[in-house]
Amino acid sequence: MSLRAQLESFPAEAQLLVFTTLGHVYVGSVVDIEEDAIRLARPDGLADIVLALGDVSGVRPTVEETERRF
Repeated sequence: MSLRAQLESFPAEAQLLVFTTLGHVYVGSVVDIEEDAIRLARPDGLADIVLALGDVSGVRPTVEETERRF
């Protein structure tokens, strides 16, 4: 499955972890997939993040885990 197909398969409201080839990790939901870039809406609602598709090494949905205290 191509990266573009993988990005398009997530629901629009899904919060994703986007990993880059430089080791950075970004969190956001996909706003737009352009020819060679993706635009992510940040969770805090500030300016969007634009990443070149060639710089993205992986993507997966975020998983919220509850903390258990003993």
